[in-house]
Amino acid sequence: MKLTDNALFFIVYPMDLEDLGLLELKEKFALHFEDAGFSLIKQIPGGLEIECPLSIGLRLNTILRTPTRILLRLGEFKCRDAPKLFQKISKFNWSPWLIGQIPEIESSSTNSRLFDSRKIEKAIQDGVLQYYRHKPVKKKYLEHLAASNLLNLPKIYFRSVDDVCTLSLDTTGERLHLRNEKILTGLAPIRENLAALLLTELKTHLKNDTYTLIDPMCGSGTFLFEAANENAITSKRDFSYLHLPLVLDDKNELKQLLVINPKNSFANFLGFEMNAEVVSQALKNCEGTNIKIEMGNLFDKASHKINPSIAIMNPPYGIRVGVRGSGEEEINLPYYLKVIEAVKNKFSPEILGIIVPADYRLKTNNSFTIKAARAFKNGGIDVVFYVLEYAQ
Repeated sequence: MKLTDNALFFIVYPMDLEDLGLLELKEKFALHFEDAGFSLIKQIPGGLEIECPLSIGLRLNTILRTPTRILLRLGEFKCRDAPKLFQKISKFNWSPWLIGQIPEIESSSTNSRLFDSRKIEKAIQDGVLQYYRHKPVKKKYLEHLAASNLLNLPKIYFRSVDDVCTLSLDTTGERLHLRNEKILTGLAPIRENLAALLLTELKTHLKNDTYTLIDPMCGSGTFLFEAANENAITSKRDFSYLHLPLVLDDKNELKQLLVINPKNSFANFLGFEMNAEVVSQALKNCEGTNIKIEMGNLFDKASHKINPSIAIMNPPYGIRVGVRGSGEEEINLPYYLKVIEAVKNKFSPEILGIIVPADYRLKTNNSFTIKAARAFKNGGIDVVFYVLEYAQ
């Protein structure tokens, strides 16, 4: 196989947010790979399967902000027992994909006779070793293996559904939200890829690119940082695909120029945080950007109206961080309604994106209209991201 050949990729997203991932995928292909394009094979809860040139699919790790990881589909076959799985694996051509390591295995089975994860792992690893015996790994790859960070070598993902087995290779390594861009994090931060997904939803409600994005409870600045870096290239971390023999042999194919610093969806970025230590952390994270972070309490009487503006926030849930919001006030539906009203009075944004625990259902009222509601899990808690348009 060549890096210029087409390949199948499965892009993993947080459950039920994959349609937002598709929006970003289309935007990034139009920006960087307009001539190549991609084909959407299927969209399922938790992911997108696409077909595109292998070299581009691998590089998606560096330009997409919303996925969890990207898997390369290696093959599909029927298999009902471990001995047959061993035979399939031992005869598979691993030379483009492995550099001599005994790969880690991630397996899952649904309604299949091949279901024991220990037997699956042993059959696959034994099959790879058998392949190595018949086709020894080249010395240059073994030398690269000896110098590599073993944590980021590609894992094999195995899935069996109704005895149909899918074999995939992880091209990512550590999950994609770990970008090595932020220095410090605050208490109970939202993951970067979740923030990017919610910002993608928020951007569908913008009328133009002249808005200031405000986070009234910004913590370490994740929402602002992701918004300001929506088109950044992730270059400060390692990826599994960089350890593939195919890539080691032809790195020039991955050096196609990417578009740097295209126009952003927002004009300015402004955050407020009442904890001085967290503000200090946020300022360090935002060095070299046009993000401004200030000390501020959402519930004080000071006005900070900015027009036009959009607000986004992840207020405390209590059960996540063990706090009670403002003073000794209990965190419940009236608390979130108070937060929503305070944002309106203090900043006067056109739209507010806010994460609220699923137990507290918001309803359209005289103050705001619900434009969108996205249910997902944040830190294991069922929450909803509401996009609210304030009444004028």
